[in-house]
Amino acid sequence: MEDFHPGQVFRFRSAPMSAESIKAFALEWDPQRLHTDEDYATAMHGSLIASGFQTMLEAFKPIMIEMMVDVANIGGMGFDNLRWSRPVRPDEPLDIEMQVNSVTPSRSKPDRGVLHYTLRAKNPAGEVVFSTDTPVMIKRKPNETD
Repeated sequence: MEDFHPGQVFRFRSAPMSAESIKAFALEWDPQRLHTDEDYATAMHGSLIASGFQTMLEAFKPIMIEMMVDVANIGGMGFDNLRWSRPVRPDEPLDIEMQVNSVTPSRSKPDRGVLHYTLRAKNPAGEVVFSTDTPVMIKRKPNETD
């Protein structure tokens, strides 16, 4: 847990989602017309838009792949204040920011603690499109429990 401290910020950038990947995801997981029908989505939102669930997964992807594989993650504890603020459009990369809010050792289990962070994703215009507060249980390094 000593690898994290409050106020620490990690930044990542997602690959843009293509119109085809937005539609394919939607057909399997969220088959609403605003994610599958470009004409309908354009009339409603100005273009096809990604499912919020796909946006959330894209925002978490670099955290999981580039960071959490090197952290002794015991398991997620949920999401607080989950928000989809703006639609994500095809071919928009997301700027992703993970800010550490707190790192709290467990009182009852000294081999672990809670890393609490806020995750935000912004579109190319700098507008927040997704945010959530996330607590995750992580294993402490042996020298941290002494």
